[in-house]
Amino acid sequence: MESAKPQKEHAFLERLVGDWEMVSSTGYEDYDPNEPQQRFTETIRSVGGLWIASDGKGKMPDGTPMEAIITLGFDPAKGHFVGSWIGSMMTTLWVYKGWLEPDGKTLVLEAQGPKFDGSGEIATYHDIITLHDDNNRTFSGSVLQPDGSFKQFMSSQFRRV
Repeated sequence: MESAKPQKEHAFLERLVGDWEMVSSTGYEDYDPNEPQQRFTETIRSVGGLWIASDGKGKMPDGTPMEAIITLGFDPAKGHFVGSWIGSMMTTLWVYKGWLEPDGKTLVLEAQGPKFDGSGEIATYHDIITLHDDNNRTFSGSVLQPDGSFKQFMSSQFRRV
């Protein structure tokens, strides 16, 4: 079997590789990146130029420590980005199917998961990574509404360290 070669889509993922710090978030009203006890950091590494693995650490808004791991790649056979998200605050494995928007800087990652209302029902979510430039990006989350639109429930801004 011949080793896989990076595609043009992998170049977007490679631009995310490095150390990042969250500078603001709508989910953390009193977040202060200059306070070491609150700081959320993320280290993203490349796995053979085909995948990235992200390790995020910080605190939840209530002060509880949290960790999250994201894996992302592009599967040429499927024709879309693939990946996963796990976090220390829940038992759900989020499985992503994604696409790069025509602007070339916005990656939309779609996943199915439990509604946050505790009903036990499943909802469709979009996690969106927007790479504004090589040192600034945003990460936002939204959920599908009954009318077919997506309602954003959080957004965080990151800068490269």
